[in-house]
Amino acid sequence: MAAHPSSRFALRLQGVIAVLLFVAVVGLLGYLAHRYDQRFDWTASGRNSLSEASRKVLAKLPEAVTATAFVRPNPELRSNIDDLLQRYAAASPKFTVSYVNPDQAPARVKELGIRADGTVVLELAGRREKLEQLDEQALTSALMRLSRSSERRLIFLTGHGERSPDGQANHDLSSFAAALREQGVQATRPDPASGKDLPTDATLVITAPAVDLTADEVAAVQRFLGAGGNLLWLADPGPLHGLEPIAAELGLRFVPGTIIDPVGQAIAGSAHFAIATPDNYRFHPALANFDFTTLYPLAAGIEHDEKAPWAATDLVEIAAEGWAETGPIEAKVGFDDGNDRRGPFVLASAFTRTQGEREQRVVVVGDGDFLSNAYVGNGGNLNLGLNLVNWLSADEGLVNIPPRTAADTDLALSRDNSLLIGFGFLFLMPAAFAAAGLGVWLRRRGR
Repeated sequence: MAAHPSSRFALRLQGVIAVLLFVAVVGLLGYLAHRYDQRFDWTASGRNSLSEASRKVLAKLPEAVTATAFVRPNPELRSNIDDLLQRYAAASPKFTVSYVNPDQAPARVKELGIRADGTVVLELAGRREKLEQLDEQALTSALMRLSRSSERRLIFLTGHGERSPDGQANHDLSSFAAALREQGVQATRPDPASGKDLPTDATLVITAPAVDLTADEVAAVQRFLGAGGNLLWLADPGPLHGLEPIAAELGLRFVPGTIIDPVGQAIAGSAHFAIATPDNYRFHPALANFDFTTLYPLAAGIEHDEKAPWAATDLVEIAAEGWAETGPIEAKVGFDDGNDRRGPFVLASAFTRTQGEREQRVVVVGDGDFLSNAYVGNGGNLNLGLNLVNWLSADEGLVNIPPRTAADTDLALSRDNSLLIGFGFLFLMPAAFAAAGLGVWLRRRGR
């Protein structure tokens, strides 16, 4: 019996309407997916989501932040960078992301000092942070530094032949000071004519004076420390020029001589260079995720006592196969068993003590040349200097993001469960398929 024409028309109309509805639903879903970015993290540890600490930082951003990733067409590297940056962009409309191929923007790369593929530059209200190592801890800490409303200052002690924060000579620190300004840190000098004590809301920097400080100047530094001020002391081999009371207060001693490092000598081709690799760094917040090689010309070893109330932590230990040369540094030097001392040597240490409700911080490095204009661009020297300043400014302590453990990537089965699953796949499932096929064959044969 033939179907009525009106029935065929109704069926066709229903089919057309169903197709149109399907297309409309797909289009609506596509529009919603484009307009609203929603992510769902179903991992047990939430490792694909931002931590609560990062979300709080994003919620308090005073202005919009632009994250520019300088990355070549490397799918794996770009995917890793994009995965992290898009979490921040999804969590805050003030966080925007852009990508630049460094090969197509050489002028901008030179202007920003981009050295590594995958570098991310954050910009907020004219301030800038450059991240060569990218993870949530580093990115959130950088956002916090950028969003700080209060100005961070370094006061460089000058007037005794120290390295100048605005001098252009090879031994000066103007390149380091310029990098600090990009992070919102101002490098200034104390006013000797003001007669006022050094302000304790700034970090004092002492860089190897060439002549002795006066008794009044040393007393001013002691009052600064007594009032809770933070200190970065960049020393060199040789006399302390009046700073002995400061070293005594910290329980600090400098090893006589200049460190000779056979590894640095082989790499740099000179006897007075020492090298630190990631294996030489010790566990400390200032060195978290720091895996750059750093170069130290004319360095001195330091050692310290546990002198209450200061707590000391070694940061860098170098020259395990080297020695401290007390004689002249010449093209070829050798260990003198009567005068020289074998390595390894501690190059940098951090000192802390509690002052009221805050932690007072001091960092002593047995080399000031590593941040000078001549050497600050070598390896991770600049990164290390910025890390130390950030730690002294207490920025890194404002957020602590624990590593996410992937608790749902392992499947632990007992022996009985493993046997049951194996038996099911090897015997039960094939038997079930065979039974189903036999049933279909019997039904068709019986028709």
